[in-house]
Amino acid sequence: MTTEPHRFAHVPPPRGGGYGRWIVGCGVTTLVFLVVVGGAAWWFVGRPVVEAFQAIQRIESLGSLQDRVADRRPYAVPADGLLRAEQVERFVAVQGHMERELTGRIERLERLMDDFDRRRPDGLEIVLLAEAYAEMLRLLVEVLEAQASALDAEGFTAEEYAWVRREVLRAAGYGGFEEDVDGFVGALTGDAAAMIGPRPVATPVPEANLALVERYREVLEETAALALLGL
Repeated sequence: MTTEPHRFAHVPPPRGGGYGRWIVGCGVTTLVFLVVVGGAAWWFVGRPVVEAFQAIQRIESLGSLQDRVADRRPYAVPADGLLRAEQVERFVAVQGHMERELTGRIERLERLMDDFDRRRPDGLEIVLLAEAYAEMLRLLVEVLEAQASALDAEGFTAEEYAWVRREVLRAAGYGGFEEDVDGFVGALTGDAAAMIGPRPVATPVPEANLALVERYREVLEETAALALLGL
C-alpha cells in the first residue's frame, strides 16, 4: 500500500496565530495612543510652558523702561512740582499712541488676568492656566514694546515720563494707579526686585496741576485702562 505524502508537508508553518496578530495590533494601537497623548501633552502643557519661558526671556532682554527708551538722559524734577502744559500734552499723546497700537490687546490682557485670578490650579485648570499665562506674557511683550515706541515718538526719557505720569494721575484723581509697568511686569514674572522700589513721598497736588490736567479729563478717562497696567 502506497502511503500518500501529506499535502501540507512542504507548507511552512504559519508565523504567529490569532493571539500574535492581536498582540501586534495592540502594540501598534498603544504606540499610536502614546504618540497622540504625548503630542497632546506637548501641545496643551509643554508648548505653553516653553512659550512662557521664551516670553520671560524676551521681557528680561527688554529690561526696565530706562533700558527700553532711546533717550536715557537723567531728568531733574522741578522744585515747585509743577507740570508744564507741553508735558501733559505729550503724555496724552503717548497714551493715544498706545491705545491705537494696543487696541483689543489691553482688553484681552485684562480678561486673562481676571480669569487667572479666579481659577484654581488643579486638574484641567493647570493646562488652562499655563495657556493663559503664556498668552499674558506674549501680550505683555507687545505692550512693553509699544510703550517704548510711544515714548520715543514724544521725546520722553524714562525718568521724565515716570514723573509726569505720576503727577498727571494724581491730579486726575487716579492716585492709586501710580505703580509703573515695571512693577506690573514683576508681579507676573515673579521678579521681586522690579516690584519693590522707592516710593515718592506723598505731597499735596499743586492747584496749577489740578487746573491743567482738568482740561484733559475726558481723554484720560478713555485711556484709564492703560493706567491699570502702569503704562
